[in-house]
Amino acid sequence: MPTRKLCLLLPLLIFTVTAVLDAQMDPYFTAINRPVPQDTMMVMLLSDFQSARTGRNFFTGMGMVQYGLTSRWTVGFMLEGQKIFGLPTTYGGLRVNSYLRVFPHDHVLNLTVYGEYEDLNEAGLYKMEVSGFGGEDLSGPLAEARRTPARSFEQRVIVYHDWGRTNLTFNFINETGLDTVNNNFGYVWGVFRQPAWMAMHTSKDMTGMAGMADKSAPPVFSLQRLGYGLEMIGALGNTDRFGFDWPRQQQYVGPAFSYAVSRHWSVQVEPAIGLSGVSDPFVLRMGLGYSIDYLLHRPAR
Repeated sequence: MPTRKLCLLLPLLIFTVTAVLDAQMDPYFTAINRPVPQDTMMVMLLSDFQSARTGRNFFTGMGMVQYGLTSRWTVGFMLEGQKIFGLPTTYGGLRVNSYLRVFPHDHVLNLTVYGEYEDLNEAGLYKMEVSGFGGEDLSGPLAEARRTPARSFEQRVIVYHDWGRTNLTFNFINETGLDTVNNNFGYVWGVFRQPAWMAMHTSKDMTGMAGMADKSAPPVFSLQRLGYGLEMIGALGNTDRFGFDWPRQQQYVGPAFSYAVSRHWSVQVEPAIGLSGVSDPFVLRMGLGYSIDYLLHRPAR
């Protein structure tokens, strides 16, 4: 990785590690549902180990910061890189996103719209989503790949609903290539049961957990801190051929777990397996998250 890019990446990762311990992060790795609560900043450090279908195994990493401008509107950015075994650590690119919950009140299905500009290069391997056809492992020289832009604009239509502690969400994904001018489609769905401890102190509209009292916390090793669910991501072809073509599309499924270390810190893990011939056989997804409530406007005592 060039020195100047390393200098950009390290402060974000250091800030993420030091700031990642103060509220429940989104339980999914790819699926998106509700916006971040107003005036709350979520900071996440995500890392995947991927057993490559072709070529060498690799690690990918992403630093993510999101901020709730309003109770319905969130903005954020992501910075990613990867380490392929036997090759140098490589900068993957920058993503800037924004998403808006369309209706202010709960409905049977809540609707969120999402847009993301991706200033990536061909060496970027983090599975924020999968779309189109074929695999995504690095097949050419790394030096050439990291000099080749892969800019795109991603759009999602997101529907979700909560039944008490249980959340169900579905995302339809459209990736528009800005260099190739094509559209690739994908999807992700997930179901997740929130930890009982977090649910006790979180309002239905997820407006934060600032009122949690320390005395209400269960023991450090308690099932009340554990959340669990299932997430599946996959591709749906492109504008020339839309729909399932299982042997030619990436598909992954895996159980998702989160653990509330404190009312702000949480960790999560998802071991996912590839279901098709072009999918990587195994992906171990790991995350560490922190939120800062009332970042700019502290409530009166």
